Parts: sequence; structure tokens; C-alpha cells
Amino acid sequence: MAKDFFRKGPHAAKNKVNVVDAEVVSDADERKTVILDEQLEGVEFDDKVWLYWTRNKKSIIASVVLAFAIIIGVQSYKLYKTSSENKLAQAYAAAYTETELASFANENKGTSLAGVALLQNADSQYKAGKYAEAQKLYAQAKGDLRSSVLFGRALLGEAMSAYNVDKNKGVELLTSVYNDASVNSAFKSQAGYLLGLALKDQNKIEEAKKVLTSVAENVQAGYFAQMARSTLMSM
Repeated sequence: MAKDFFRKGPHAAKNKVNVVDAEVVSDADERKTVILDEQLEGVEFDDKVWLYWTRNKKSIIASVVLAFAIIIGVQSYKLYKTSSENKLAQAYAAAYTETELASFANENKGTSLAGVALLQNADSQYKAGKYAEAQKLYAQAKGDLRSSVLFGRALLGEAMSAYNVDKNKGVELLTSVYNDASVNSAFKSQAGYLLGLALKDQNKIEEAKKVLTSVAENVQAGYFAQMARSTLMSM
């Protein structure tokens, strides 16, 4: 089961939430701006993430790279909205295909939106099972996203792509993400949980238990703490 978990594509969620600000972005551009529904207005962002997980956990659990899919959507929307009047945002909004996104990212290196464009193409490659190509794109994206919460998302994507090519390298990168203090707690928790599963698959049971216990006892790990406890109970 764990092996299947590592290989699922990053777009498995069934219930995509709708764009609520139609004046800024059309419904057709949902791929870039996955916004939480109106029932969550006024709720803190961390709580929104938890609620999203509660509603969608059965479908999302199959998605390793986009386990916190809502984060990239919200952050992309914020980046778009704050710069909706400038040419950069307009150029990003006009990029739909992988070729257009790649061109946009190349022409706007160093911007967060360039990183988001690379992240989208990396997700597409991961979903198609082209892990080596995905790993390169995630690695490029992290440079543009270093000051964003999505930096951890790029690191995690890079690690999981590597895992599907070379398990030892993947474990090395997952360990690095889990121990990186600059990574958002949501991604650190996910990295820890996936690291535990990877070690378990390698029959390194004691090491796996140590990592999973750490995640399970982390008050900030949220959903992944629950998953870690569940895995520990089955070991």
C-alpha cells in the first residue's frame, strides 16, 4: 500500500473547490486559483487547511506530492491578486500549456509566479510518471519560491520524484526536508510521515518507528500526526 502511495499522481483530489472571486479570475482558470468556499471566510489559514483535509482526506491521501494541494492554490491566488494590475500577472494568466508555462518561467526568473509556473509543470510530469523530469523542474522552482511557503512544496516534490527514481536518494532528500527549519510545518510533517513510510518499505523498522513517533507527537503535525499514529499501530 505504501508503494502505491508514493506513486500516485499529484492531482487525485475529487472535490476541487471553486473560485469565488470571478472578477479577478475566471472559472476556467481553476488550475491556478483553487480557493476555499465561502463557508470558510474569516477562518484562519491553518484552520482552512485542516478543514480541507477533513473534507477530502480519502481522496487526498492517495496524492503524495499535492497532499496539501490547497496551499499552492491559495498562495498562487494571493500572488496573482496582489499583482493583478501588472504585466507579470497578465502574462501568467495567459499561460495555459506546459510550453507556455515554461516560457513564462524562463522569461521571469526570480519571481514567485515563475516558481508557481514551474511547480505546475513539475506536477504534470510527476503525474505522467516522468519522475526525472519532474525532479529537475521542482529543483528549479525552489529557487524562485525560496521566500514563499511553497518553497517546502518544491522541496517535497523534488524528494518524492527522486524517491521514484532512486529510493536511497529519495530518503536522503526527505530527511533533509524534514530537518529543514525553514520549511513550512505542514510540509515538514508530510515529509516526516513519508520518510517513515519509505524507511518501513526498506525494512528499517526501528528507524521508521522513530521518525513516525516524532511526527505523531508533534502538536503541529495535524493530519499527518494522525496518519503516523495509525501507521505505528499497524507495525
